[in-house]
Amino acid sequence: MSSVVEPQPSLELSRRFDASPERVFDAWLGKEWGEWLPPGGSRCRVTLIEPHVGGSYRVQMSMADGRNIEISGEYREVMRPTKLVFTWRGHYNDQQTLITLFFRPDGDGTVMTLRQEGFGSAQMRDGYGNGWNGTNGSFAKLDAILARESGAATARARG
Repeated sequence: MSSVVEPQPSLELSRRFDASPERVFDAWLGKEWGEWLPPGGSRCRVTLIEPHVGGSYRVQMSMADGRNIEISGEYREVMRPTKLVFTWRGHYNDQQTLITLFFRPDGDGTVMTLRQEGFGSAQMRDGYGNGWNGTNGSFAKLDAILARESGAATARARG
C-alpha cells in the first residue's frame, strides 16, 4: 500500500518598488517594519529585532477586530541587499512558515519577490497572500512609505 503526500501550500508574490534594493531590504529590518507590516486598520510594534543569522525578531499587533497577536521568528540568511530568509511563527495559531525574499535591481527601482512556504492549508496561504498584496496590504503600505521618501528627496534636491 502506498500513499501520496501532498506538498504544503506555498505563496510567491513579486512587486516592484521605486527605491533601491538596499532601501527595500532595510525596510524589513528596522523599527519602521511596524509601520507597514500590519493589515489595514491594525497597529504593530516591533519589540525585538536582531537582523543577523541566528538573530530573532518579535512583533506585537493590535488587530482591527480587537485581537492582540504576536509573531516571531529567526533570521536564517541575511545577504544585504539581495536575499533575506527568516521563519515566521504566528503565536495565535502556532503555525510556522519560512519566508524568503529576493531583491533585484530594476532600472532605478527594485523587484522584490516573496516566497512563503509551509502553510497548513490553502486557505491560510490565501489569507497571507491577501495580507501581503491585497488592497491596503503590507506591500501597498510599504510602497506608499517609499514613494513618500522619494518625493521628499526630490523636493530637497530641487531646493
